[in-house]
Amino acid sequence: MPALGGPAALAAALSRVDSVESLAGLLAGLGYQPLHDVVPDLLPRPRPEPILTVAQAGTFPWFALAGGPAPERLARRLARRLAARGRLGGVLVLDSARRQLGVAVAFGPGPSLALDLDRPAAEALAQLGRLAAAEVGALAQAARIADALSAEAVGHRFFHQFRRTLDRMSEGLPTALRGEDRRNLALLQLTRVLFLYFIQAKGWLDGRDRFLPEALDHCLARGRRVHRDLLRPLFFGTLNRPVDQRGREPRAFGAVPFLNGGLFEPHPLERTLRGDIPNELWRDAFDGLFERFHFVVAEGRGSGGIAPDMLGRVFEGVMAPDTRRATGTYYTPAALVDGMLRAALAAHLTARLGWPLPEAERRLAAGDPSVACALANVTILDPAAGSGAFLLGALEQLSRLACRGRGNVLSRHRRRILQRNLFGVDRSAAAVRLTELRLWLAVVAHDPADRPEAVEPLPNLDCLIRQGDSLFDPVGGMMLPSPDPAVTRALVTVRRQLVTATGARKRNLVRQLRTAECQAAEISLAAAERQVDAGIEECLALARGVDLFGQPRGLDQALHDRLATARRDRRAVRAARRAIDRERELPWFHYQSHFADVFAGGGFDLVVGNPPWLRAEQLAAGVRRQLTGRYRWWRSSGPGYRHRPDLALAFVERSLELVRPGGVVALLVPAKLATAGYAGLARHDLAASTSLLRVADLTGRPEATFEATVYPLALVVRREAPAAGHRVETTLPGSDGATVPQASLRGGGPWVWSRPRAVRLIERLRREHPAFGERLACHLGVKTGANDLFLDPLDGVEPALLRWAVRGRDVRPFRAEPCRRLLWPYQADGTPLPRLPPGAAGHLAGHLSRLRARADYAGGPPWTLYRTSAATARYRIVWADLARRLTACALTDDGDTQRIPLNTCYVAAAETADEAERMAAWLNCTWLRSLVRHGAVPAAGGCFRFNAAAVRRAPVPNGVRGDAALLAAAQAGRAGEPVQESIDDIAARHLGLSPADRQELAGLVAERTAHRR
Repeated sequence: MPALGGPAALAAALSRVDSVESLAGLLAGLGYQPLHDVVPDLLPRPRPEPILTVAQAGTFPWFALAGGPAPERLARRLARRLAARGRLGGVLVLDSARRQLGVAVAFGPGPSLALDLDRPAAEALAQLGRLAAAEVGALAQAARIADALSAEAVGHRFFHQFRRTLDRMSEGLPTALRGEDRRNLALLQLTRVLFLYFIQAKGWLDGRDRFLPEALDHCLARGRRVHRDLLRPLFFGTLNRPVDQRGREPRAFGAVPFLNGGLFEPHPLERTLRGDIPNELWRDAFDGLFERFHFVVAEGRGSGGIAPDMLGRVFEGVMAPDTRRATGTYYTPAALVDGMLRAALAAHLTARLGWPLPEAERRLAAGDPSVACALANVTILDPAAGSGAFLLGALEQLSRLACRGRGNVLSRHRRRILQRNLFGVDRSAAAVRLTELRLWLAVVAHDPADRPEAVEPLPNLDCLIRQGDSLFDPVGGMMLPSPDPAVTRALVTVRRQLVTATGARKRNLVRQLRTAECQAAEISLAAAERQVDAGIEECLALARGVDLFGQPRGLDQALHDRLATARRDRRAVRAARRAIDRERELPWFHYQSHFADVFAGGGFDLVVGNPPWLRAEQLAAGVRRQLTGRYRWWRSSGPGYRHRPDLALAFVERSLELVRPGGVVALLVPAKLATAGYAGLARHDLAASTSLLRVADLTGRPEATFEATVYPLALVVRREAPAAGHRVETTLPGSDGATVPQASLRGGGPWVWSRPRAVRLIERLRREHPAFGERLACHLGVKTGANDLFLDPLDGVEPALLRWAVRGRDVRPFRAEPCRRLLWPYQADGTPLPRLPPGAAGHLAGHLSRLRARADYAGGPPWTLYRTSAATARYRIVWADLARRLTACALTDDGDTQRIPLNTCYVAAAETADEAERMAAWLNCTWLRSLVRHGAVPAAGGCFRFNAAAVRRAPVPNGVRGDAALLAAAQAGRAGEPVQESIDDIAARHLGLSPADRQELAGLVAERTAHRR
């Protein structure tokens, strides 16, 4: 990852560029090695200033020079000259007077970028961030940069404009519709037109490449309404009807294909819309969005147009940033999707055909004909489909295997695969719509038809891609049983026919499918009611029985709770059965009913995807309660973040329920699931009862470059007990990866991959010595809940109430350097002041209701702060939560009592000043830093989270607490003397480290740092 971090840091770095030489610093922040070499002038005329090589990654150089008023054009010119000479490289041209920077690359058509150094556009900053160095060859690096500078630029502008257009249209719709409904309706209209622009690019709209804008101009020129008089007849009277069933007005559109597929059927939301979408909204959509971009049907980059395979980012584009964060939804890079799917399919083939995993991977990559046969009926589910990246990737891989290079049958094979193999579920209606759109485009992109009348109708996907909640069943917390296989035979036949049906036959099949789904659900509910009734009878029989002493048992509390739960479940089951009788269709989503035929066979063959990543505190309290009652791993206890698991953990448990015995689960989950305390039970269960095929930490890998700061872990698991001696791959297919024995992963401890000798050394040190957490308790620092009120308060606040606030960034080895003041409304005994003096009272006067509304407030004065006891102890060890390396200091002097660590620090209270000094020195030694960093969770900008769980496990030999030499080194460190070598020698003696051990631990830090890059 770039050391510069996010867009704000990149913008700051650009603002500091003032000369050609300073460009080396900008590139260093992107991971390149700075240089300063003069190269021969590559331009046709002499220049007053030389061309410099300012940075390099491997053999890929960056050239820079000072330029005139058009730096982007000059950069592109030099890049083309380099390319003509067969030289790869990047080019930077600086116009310091106008504060502009041109960027280009000598590769392909020479794409370029213009940057305003003082006011860079958001899209330009995003492009600049994607120019970071990677551990690849010069050719691959040039291709990556060209990719970022060309199609990506067009794509980002399109997605930004798409979201703006969507926002304006949804705001302009009638207020009688709810906000979410307005947005979904606007999205439906825009995606229809977007799809038609791709169809227009194929020449299928009356053979005219300007069909849509010409139809719009004709409609407006006649003073007609765009929505009523153009789009509705086009959608519902033309595209959704066979040619022989069209009326006079639709026939006037000319040769337009019958597309079917559900996209051009009236949506229930459209029936609630009274009136039309105003002409000005449609004019804005056409002029500001669709007519500004060039649409191409051929997939791939470099054309400068909007291609179907670029639409995955639309899902992010149509979501506001707060919604994206609230749902944990991000676009998954195509390379990562491809790698995950290859891993999942290869794992399926090993079980299906008995091949060793390397052979399965080789044959899969080679397109072996036996592979296509083995995958002909595989069932693949994405339980959180998002923008459809995994389903589209599966469609691509399965169709490529089936066709084996015969492109003329690709479209037909893709239709067959959609009938049999792919299933998706998502809570978001927008996600379902965009997944369908991408799959439809994947079908039409390779349709060989050259005339509109030869185009096959689109497949109906609404019986395959469902809107629903994958985590919760519709009847309380119960898991309904699967129906008998005999009941589901009709369902699979109907659904496969429905995918390709049209007209009256389609409507009839829809009714048949609903009937079959209701029948399956009714059978499941009836079986569930019998199970509940049996449970109630068992409870009552136990209550009527006698205990060990011959006394009537009655209903004790445990039996009472069990009976109450059973009766509540029975009421829920009966209510669901009544709802089905009343509606005659399922009023909710249920896997075992909607996909009853799949579950009749035990479940899906593969469950794949990138489920939402959300911490528990980002979920509503009711959802957390549901998850606690439903998922065992979610409610499991453990050290550290025991009450704050990630939602992805529930998706892993749920996926193992949805996959058949022997099936494969392949999910991208947060890397912290491999180390966090809350996932300890999940790690133990996975290692003990499933076959872990791959557990690959992808943090910092080029193929895992998301549009957000995320740290992914690839988890590929088979639902079967592991064989004796089974080993786990630690990379995705295509990499030369190590393996670890699965037996070593049991017990719930952190999963961290390193060299075997380093792992054995760490395990020995932790086994032989007490842990830091056994001696001292680790706590987060003070939480204010309102930093803007308590940090650097107004000048009128009484000085007696001010302390120095120690933040994580203020902690240095052996000392703290705070620079901000903290309002500290506390008495000497550690209790909040009952009343504030006038200055502080005036400062907080208008904010008391806000202070009482803080999440942690539980009574007392409204200026109460949280987690104050450890942070105000007389003797404390303090270290930063987030840092590149573990740095600790001791707060022991009288002046240190005026320093309050905030919650970006961790604090451990010591009994004496000497103990605090020694323990701070211990945490600052190189070997402890290496040990703690080995189990720490990665964070942005090359940092790690040195939380309580990571530090608590650090070994502390018994002799450390009384070591006079360590105390002397600590005191020298506080005085600013160089002591690193001394404390490293002392620590090595206590830990019993040989020179080889020291080298191993030093290499461990270098290894993980390189992996983060």
